[in-house]
Order: sequence, then C-alpha cells, then structure tokens
Amino acid sequence: MNGGTVASQTFFNQLHPATLAGYFVALFTILLLFNHLIVAGTLFLSIVGLNSWYFSWQRVRGLLKGTGAFMLTILLFNVLLNQRGSVLWQASLGPVSFRLTRTGVLYGLTMAIMLGAMILTFVLLNGILTTPKISYLLFPVVPRLAMLLTISMRLVTLFTQKFHRLMMLQKTRGLIVTEGAWTQRIRKTGKLMRILLIDSISGSMETAVLMEARGFGARRRSHYQTYHWRAADGWFLGGALILLVIAIYLRWAGWGWTTNVYHLSLSVTTDWLLTLPVLGLAGLPLLGEGVYHLWEN
Repeated sequence: MNGGTVASQTFFNQLHPATLAGYFVALFTILLLFNHLIVAGTLFLSIVGLNSWYFSWQRVRGLLKGTGAFMLTILLFNVLLNQRGSVLWQASLGPVSFRLTRTGVLYGLTMAIMLGAMILTFVLLNGILTTPKISYLLFPVVPRLAMLLTISMRLVTLFTQKFHRLMMLQKTRGLIVTEGAWTQRIRKTGKLMRILLIDSISGSMETAVLMEARGFGARRRSHYQTYHWRAADGWFLGGALILLVIAIYLRWAGWGWTTNVYHLSLSVTTDWLLTLPVLGLAGLPLLGEGVYHLWEN
C-alpha cells in the first residue's frame, strides 16, 4: 500500500531523517505497548487523521478499503475462535454450535484496529522517509543493507507500476483480469505474473552488472542530498521522547493493558486519561505544522 509522498514544503518533511526515525520508533512502540480498545481506537483515528492531512482523502479512502479487509479478517478469526465469556448471541446447526461472545468482539476489534493503525503508520513512514533519507541514515552504518533496502523499495514500486501497465495493455487485447470465473482470473493473473517475474529477474541482473561496473563498494558512498540538524528537530524529538516515557510509565503502572480479556472494561478512568499522551504523540506533527505556519506568517 502506498499513499504517496509527503509534500516537501511541510514541516514534517523538513525534519532531519534521524528525527523522523526516532518519532516513528516511538509511535510503533506505543502501538505495541497497549491492548485496550480505547487506546487502540484513539491511535487508529489519530493516524487516519495524520494520513488525511498529508495525503489526499481519495488515497486515504482507498487505503482504508484495503486495510479494512485485513481488519475484518482479524475480527472474524477472534470471534470464531474465542467462545468463552458472556454470550451476546448463540446459534446451533446440528452438532455444531456458535457463540458470539463479548470478549471475542472486544478483543477482536482491538487487534483489528491495532493492525490497521500499524499498516497506516507504515504508509505514512513510506511517504515521509524517502529513499534519500533512508540512504543518509543507513549508508554510514550498514551500506550493504541500506543499498538492499533502497533497491527493494524501488523494485516493488516498479513492479506495481509494470503490473498496472500490463493489465491496461492486455485489456486493449480483450484479456480482462477482473472478469470471468475465479479460476479464469487466477490463470490470467498467473500469466501476467510470470511475465513480470521474468522481466524483474532480467532487470535485477542488469542492475547488478551496472553496480559492479560503477565500482559499488570500492569506497564510501557520497550523498546527493545533505540534511542538517536544527533547533526544531531537538524540540520535536524531545517532545516525542517525553510523551513516550510518560506512556511507558503509565503502561508499567497498569494503564491501557488488560491481563484478563474476559473482564475487559471500557469504563476505567485511567484508560481514558491515557488517551491524552497518546493523542499528544500522534498529533505532534500537526502541532509542529501549526507552529511552523505561525512562524512563517
């Protein structure tokens, strides 16, 4: 999934790559720390708001449609597998019985929302940490891994573009992948994937030959773009770390965590108060945008 690239004139895109990396590490840590529905919903809505601010709503709506399929799958699996707890609805068909439990619904919703939030966070990460920024961060430390990562990201984008172009070309010849029985669709898609696989292998071998001809690895790689640490980076990263430390302390105190999913409660005051640092961390880029525009004006 790709939502696009964040505009270069925004405050978020002008931050140092190390600042951006630290912010996303803090955001992913928050996503992994808590398992409560209130915190999950707050994070999901906040990240949807971030994506809507930096990308067009049409792209975000398309992302939500694709992400919704994964979220629905997680919810269904939890509802089917979790048959303990208070029963909301029950049905039987011969020897097979099914119970819709409150625990299955609440925990399934929590896991589904957390998965959706992580996917949308990766989309935002992909849109803000572009290839030059990743190269600037990783090449001084692990140059081979950095090159492998940047090439892989580029090849995935090219693979997707070629697949769509090939589908449009085949449509002019009367071969429409999205029509017909599902067996026919699988065969048509398989033929296109075979063509793309051969083309990708050929392109990869050509890239390897070109890299060898240009002497990759013979000396330290230079950078076309350079980034400088500014005062705004210190304030932004410092604020993110403070909010992360507060959230970790509250997690250690038992806020936003349910040890017994069969007694999950939505009325605990501490879980609602926990949404404040979570909202602060997720909304930190928007706060920076507001201060940046006020300063510019």
